[in-house]
Amino acid sequence: MRQLKVGVIGVGQMGAKHAEVYARLPQAELVGLADPRIDVCRQVAGSLGVEDVYEDYQELLARADLDAVSICTPDEAHKEPVLAAIDAGKHIMLEKPLATELQEAEEIVSALERSSVKAMVAYLLRFDPRYLVVKEAIERGDLGEIEYIVAHRNSPHTEGPKRYKAGTSLTMHVAVHDLDLIAWFMQTQPSKVFAIAASKLLKVKQMTDAASALITFEDGAFASVNYSWVLPDRSTTRLDARMEVVGTLGSAYVGVYHEQAVLLTSAGGIDAPDVHHAPRYGGEVRGDLREELIAFVNCVLHDRPSPVPVEEGLHSLKLANAIEESISTGKAVYTRSEK
Repeated sequence: MRQLKVGVIGVGQMGAKHAEVYARLPQAELVGLADPRIDVCRQVAGSLGVEDVYEDYQELLARADLDAVSICTPDEAHKEPVLAAIDAGKHIMLEKPLATELQEAEEIVSALERSSVKAMVAYLLRFDPRYLVVKEAIERGDLGEIEYIVAHRNSPHTEGPKRYKAGTSLTMHVAVHDLDLIAWFMQTQPSKVFAIAASKLLKVKQMTDAASALITFEDGAFASVNYSWVLPDRSTTRLDARMEVVGTLGSAYVGVYHEQAVLLTSAGGIDAPDVHHAPRYGGEVRGDLREELIAFVNCVLHDRPSPVPVEEGLHSLKLANAIEESISTGKAVYTRSEK
């Protein structure tokens, strides 16, 4: 069986997980890692038995034996490595979001349309069986016409905000997950967005604490997206994510009773381990992330359409951009030309 020779650009938290999954997939061979923090790069590579590390990702892209790369650089630093990978003719798995600036995202999409490179945006919730069940129910017509979707995504301030640099966007980094799902589920286009936000605890880091957005759609449906990263550090979960989808014939509920589905108690307290997105069993990363990367590898090896096309990544980014504009101006933002 042919193996896809793949590299990883950016070996932070997500990049290291991408590398670990690739290193253990029988249909892939991890051939190199690139990160300007070369010591971190060597540490990750050493733990996976990978010999080749690069401070400059251009050196990795120059390898004739490289087929594809995962680009896991910071959200605002996607454009340059993506364009470089396109120029080098390497297939691309790009961590979400597509970009943080709409113009850069449109440049990425335009460059990919002119190339023969396959590209996929890493929205791992599309590989979560719970959301897949909802998607299939919608497509079968079990729910009828969607009336509304309500989404919540909250985490403690001791998780992401503690690690992220000042000014990191809560909307672009967190809410885009649910915005992608909503755009995926909805049967029509968004028409208007209105959003509000609070910034108290994280104001010193120029970060938004919490936000709520109302999105209306052309057929009269709406979506409410509520998200924060300021839960207390003793919260029972590191991720409180729930979704409710109500239609004219039925409804669907994800994570209503407890997002992670498992609670463990011990003398040390209460823990809600990740059993969906990137759990570790038997020393290996499993769950949605593994399924997502398998889908990317198979898409390239078997010349299949991208499981998450960049054009769809652009849809959720436009919604995120409209939310941030509404928060900034205090006004509704129309996402379609007709008002």
